Amino acid sequence: MKAHIALLALTALAGAHLVQRERHHRQRLDLVAANRQERWLTMIMSRPEIAEEWKPEDMSAQEYSALMSANLALGTLSLRHRLGVDSTEQMRFHTSYLMSIGCVRRYWAHFGSLREAGAVHGERQLGTVNDALANAYRTARRERENADAAAI
Repeated sequence: MKAHIALLALTALAGAHLVQRERHHRQRLDLVAANRQERWLTMIMSRPEIAEEWKPEDMSAQEYSALMSANLALGTLSLRHRLGVDSTEQMRFHTSYLMSIGCVRRYWAHFGSLREAGAVHGERQLGTVNDALANAYRTARRERENADAAAI
């Protein structure tokens, strides 16, 4: 093998290694941040006095705790998709199921726009998850309205 071909192959291998290392570093950071968020949400859900301090003014601490449990479920869903554990199709299935749960729909109705605004521009996976959540919410709301109209 000629030296320049070997050097080119070595350079390509080193570049691929750096890309993979950076990807793993981002995944570790995602996991650390998710762990901190999970601990925070668990504290809000288990300690009413903290929920009372952090809740919006127009909401009870009990309702805020319920909505934060939905936030935890949606955050876990988003993390699984970002890490590649769930495909986009699996994530869409899970969003549809989660939107069949009342507290998840209430969470999205109250905090969905904030969640969408907080998605970093250029972070394709966050946009994909938020789009799937918004679509699932609209579908669930429409189905609920149709069921209510049929019951009348």
